[in-house]
Amino acid sequence: MYKRKQTAAESSKAKQPKLTAINSSGELWKQVFFDANTAFRENKFKESVSLFNRALGMNPNHITIMDCRAAAYEKLNELDHALKDALSIIKLAPKEARGYLRAGKVLSLQQKHKQAVSVYKRASTRVDPQDKRYSQIKSMLIIAEKKASPPPSFDFMKILPYDVISLIFSMLSFDRRIQCTGVSQTWRGFALGWSGMWRDLDFGDRKVSYATIKKYLGYAKGRHVRRIAMIDADQSRMKKILQLLIDANCQYIEVLDFVRCEIPTVSLSRMLRLVGKHVNSMRLDECDIQVATVFKEVLPRCALLAHLSMLDIETGNMEDLRQNTTPFLVSHLRLSISGEANLNWILAQCRGVNVLEVKTADVPIRDAFITLMTMPCLKEMYYTVGSNYRVNTRWPLTDKTTAKPGLEIYHICGDMSFTGDLLDGIIRKEFKSLKHLSMLDCGSMDTTLARLVMDPGLPCLEVLNIDKMIVFEEWNLHTIISLCPTIQELSMSWNSGVTDNVLSDIQTVTKKLRKLDLSHCTSITGVGLQQVVQAHRETLEKIKLNNCQRISSDAIRWVYDVLGRRVVECKYDN
Repeated sequence: MYKRKQTAAESSKAKQPKLTAINSSGELWKQVFFDANTAFRENKFKESVSLFNRALGMNPNHITIMDCRAAAYEKLNELDHALKDALSIIKLAPKEARGYLRAGKVLSLQQKHKQAVSVYKRASTRVDPQDKRYSQIKSMLIIAEKKASPPPSFDFMKILPYDVISLIFSMLSFDRRIQCTGVSQTWRGFALGWSGMWRDLDFGDRKVSYATIKKYLGYAKGRHVRRIAMIDADQSRMKKILQLLIDANCQYIEVLDFVRCEIPTVSLSRMLRLVGKHVNSMRLDECDIQVATVFKEVLPRCALLAHLSMLDIETGNMEDLRQNTTPFLVSHLRLSISGEANLNWILAQCRGVNVLEVKTADVPIRDAFITLMTMPCLKEMYYTVGSNYRVNTRWPLTDKTTAKPGLEIYHICGDMSFTGDLLDGIIRKEFKSLKHLSMLDCGSMDTTLARLVMDPGLPCLEVLNIDKMIVFEEWNLHTIISLCPTIQELSMSWNSGVTDNVLSDIQTVTKKLRKLDLSHCTSITGVGLQQVVQAHRETLEKIKLNNCQRISSDAIRWVYDVLGRRVVECKYDN
């Protein structure tokens, strides 16, 4: 049979569905491309690459899709793939700017600046100067040329003398020195070979690995290590560190600085016996070792130990120690102690102490006064009774080079046994040398100081701290200030006897005032304050006016203007 011939209308209707399908297939790549761009904007770069691949499969050699895929590869740090797409764009459209810009950028990211210059130069000859991206090509060419030919740089390690570089590195902390090893090979080579690099191994409270510390000691080769410092190390870690010092033969180590560490006594004793003959400074603050153990096991193995700090550690049983006399060469001593007999025994064995700081809960200074007053080398004494304690000395302590005999600093805090007769004994013995006198929270103290400044006097006094000494009236303070013109630092907070008349004495008598604390002195006004500030504005470094209720805000603003906000401290409690 013959098929009936279709009319033109019927033929058109039959072909219509097929044409629609073709058009839908042709537009599908645009939807995929749109989805790919959306994924790119949402930082889904792997997904966007996959979608760009799909779009290119539907519409091969489309340079816009190819450029977008190169950008996605760039975000994924797949620079080789990005460069391949960029070169394909250049091949397909040699007069199109996008391919050159993408290729130049990728080459710059790969630090191939000379090749980037070549790409930009080729673009400048092929791309139409009227193209809106042409100016960008020229600017990128200039940037690439600068990177390809950077100005000569100078490594000061290769220029400065060795002793100058050593001086610079010696001023850096241990952490900073370690960071310097990552600057360049020259810096690293100098740092690892410089003897001073490993002199001070201050690890602080950082949990540096055992392997790292072992590596540092390997670089140091033992003989260069002079100090090691640790904070918050448990017993296992401390045992390994002490053994490392032995294994590395750190026989010239001088300073052991441990805070809040669990000290293995046997390991410490062994380390000191084998490589600790040069140890002259030891800090054991807040460690789980007893004072008795230190005197039994540690000090006998440290013939050169001069600086010893034992704050906030237990005293332990010292009864058997007190039966013996064992002099020690300690010159700087900080300790927490309980028991009158224990303190007096320690002081008797350490007769050469220059700087002494004592924290105690049950030994008033009266019970150790005779021993303290017969210590021939004592220069500084800080004595605190009770819980109101703060560290008064910075560690490591500095050596006192002055040959002038006599006590220079006397600081006592929280001791109800400290009365006028004890102060009389101290000043009559040390008045020629005493420069610093602090009496804090000594509730039994009377006005003896006002009498002693007249006879025998305090001709060298530079620092006077009499906070909360409410026993002093206006005329007592007048006498003290009038007869001590050398005072440079004066603290009289919480004292109602401080008046404008007293401030007038500071104005007229005091020669060089550096620091003044008048906090909570409710009797002074802006008039007296103005007199002091005008007289000593050139030398004042700090003035405290906290809660001075009678000083007006105008006077405070005037002081700020004259001295500056860095010098003035003024706060009010609500």
